[in-house]
Amino acid sequence: MSQNSIKWNLSDEKIFEIIHLTLIDILKEKEDKTCHLKKLVSLLNSKSRVNRINDDRKYNLFSKYLKIEHNGILNFIEDYNFYEIIRKEEKVFVKLHEELINNDDLNWGKRITKDSEWILVDDSD
Repeated sequence: MSQNSIKWNLSDEKIFEIIHLTLIDILKEKEDKTCHLKKLVSLLNSKSRVNRINDDRKYNLFSKYLKIEHNGILNFIEDYNFYEIIRKEEKVFVKLHEELINNDDLNWGKRITKDSEWILVDDSD
């Protein structure tokens, strides 16, 4: 997470919980539990509008929180194994793997590394 001067009205843990539960609900409603990224962001903002996470209207969206604290929704989603990012041509989709969710501890699904951080070493010589 970034260090910034923005004061959020809710704790990071509460925001984290609201974001995950909202994303999970949205994706569960979709056919194949898959949604276009732009539509997912729009639905996240509209379904969670009742929560005031910041007193400034400019920052009172969960997508703004994700952009500031996690460098965007894709970085946030990539951190959890129960979401899959699917790229088809120029489009980006997010798929939910419901069987990987631990409802008692959503942090349980946090990845240790991202795919881009893996280094493959061929030692067959």
